[in-house]
Amino acid sequence: MRRFWPIKLSSLCWPASLAGRTLLVMLGGLTMLHVGSVVIHERALHGVETAALEARHIDRIRSAAALAARRDEADRDAAVHALSLPELQLHWDRQSLPAIETPPAALAELVSRLGDGARVGGAGDVALGAMPAGGGWIVFSLTPDQHSRLALDSGGLLSMVAMALGIGLVTVPLVRWMTGPLRRLAEAADQVGRDPRPVMLATDGPLEVQHAAAAFNAMQARIARLIEDRTEAVAALSHDLRTPLARLKLRAGFLAEGEERGRIEGDIAEMEAMVSRTLEYFREGRDAEPAVPTDLAAILQTLADDAADAGHDVMYDGPAHVVLSLRRLAAKRAFSNLLNNALQHGAAPVTVGLRAEDGGWVAEVADAGPGIPVDQFERALSPFARLDPARGGSGVGLGLTIAQRFAAAEGGALQLARAPAGGLLVKVHLPA
Repeated sequence: MRRFWPIKLSSLCWPASLAGRTLLVMLGGLTMLHVGSVVIHERALHGVETAALEARHIDRIRSAAALAARRDEADRDAAVHALSLPELQLHWDRQSLPAIETPPAALAELVSRLGDGARVGGAGDVALGAMPAGGGWIVFSLTPDQHSRLALDSGGLLSMVAMALGIGLVTVPLVRWMTGPLRRLAEAADQVGRDPRPVMLATDGPLEVQHAAAAFNAMQARIARLIEDRTEAVAALSHDLRTPLARLKLRAGFLAEGEERGRIEGDIAEMEAMVSRTLEYFREGRDAEPAVPTDLAAILQTLADDAADAGHDVMYDGPAHVVLSLRRLAAKRAFSNLLNNALQHGAAPVTVGLRAEDGGWVAEVADAGPGIPVDQFERALSPFARLDPARGGSGVGLGLTIAQRFAAAEGGALQLARAPAGGLLVKVHLPA
C-alpha cells in the first residue's frame, strides 16, 4: 500500500497537462503571496492598534487615579468603574494585591509603562494591575482583544477567493494560448506514419517551441525525402525487371505445350506478382489518394463474390452497407491481399466478415487452414516474412504488412488471432 500512495496522491494533486501544471503553479504562488501579504498587513495593523490601545489605557488609568483623589471614599469605586472600557475594567480598592511571579505579558507591559508605583498582582487565578491612588489602589484588568488575534476574517477569505477566480479567468486562456504550439506539435507527431503528406508546423510561440517545431519540420522533410528516394529506386528496379520478364513470357509462348512450358510461365507469373506486391508495399500510405465516403461492406462483399465466382469457397458475413471515410483504392488493395493470403496459404472455407465493435468497425478474414502459431504472429507482420512451414505455398511476405499499413494510416490497427475453424483470423479495426 505504501508504494502506491505517492502515485495516487501525485495523480490527484498534480495535473497531467502542461497547461494545468502552469496554472496550478501560478495560482499556488499568487495565493501564497496573497496570504503572506495579509499576514504581514495584519501583523503591522496589530502593532499599530496595540500601541494605540496601550496609550488609551494608560490615559484612562491615570484619569481614574486623578478622579479617585478628588472623590470621597464612599463613591470612589463607582466613579472609577464608570471610566472602564470594554477591554479594560477599572475599580478602586483600599487593599493592595498580592504579587505574582509570572504576569501576562500584555499586563506587565502596561504596568511598566504606567510607572508611578504601579505593580502587578493577583486575585486567585486572575492577574490584575494596581496603581496607587486616593489612599488605595486603582485595580485594573485586561480582557482579550478580539481585534488583535491574527486570523483571516471573512473579508480576507473572500478577497483571496476573488483573487483566485480573477487570476483563473485571465490565465486560463493565456496558458492555453502559450501551450497551443505544443499541442499542435503533439498532434503533428501523432500523424507521422499515418498521413502520407508531411505536416509542417508554424514556427511560432516561445523560442524553445520554435526550435522544436523547426527541428520537427526538418525531420519530416528528411523522412519524406528518404522514402521518396527509396520508392523511386524500387520503382525503377521494378520497371527494369518488367522488360526481361515480358521477353521471357514472350519466348515461353513459342515453346511447345507441355509441363516445362507450364512451369516457366508459372515462375514468370510469380515473379510478376513479387514485383507488383513490392510496389504496393512501398506505395501504401505514400500516395496522394484522399479519404472519401466508401462503402466498406460493398468492397468486402464484391471481393468475396468475385472469389466465389472463380470457384473458391468464400462467403461474406456482414451488413449490406457500411459507409466509412477511407482511401477507396487502398482499402481494396489491403483486403484483396488478405483474401488472397487466405486462399493461397489457408484452406476452405474462407469467411469475410464485418461487424460493429466499441464504436468502430472490425473487418475479418478467416480461413480453415493450418494457421500460424501464436508465437509467430509478430514475425508474420514483418515485411517479407514467409512462414512456409506453417502456411505452405509461394509468396512475397507482404500481404499482411500492406494491410497493417493501411489500417494504421486510417487510424486503426490490424490484429492476428486463431480462427474458430483452426486457421488464421485477421482483424482490421477501423474507426467509425
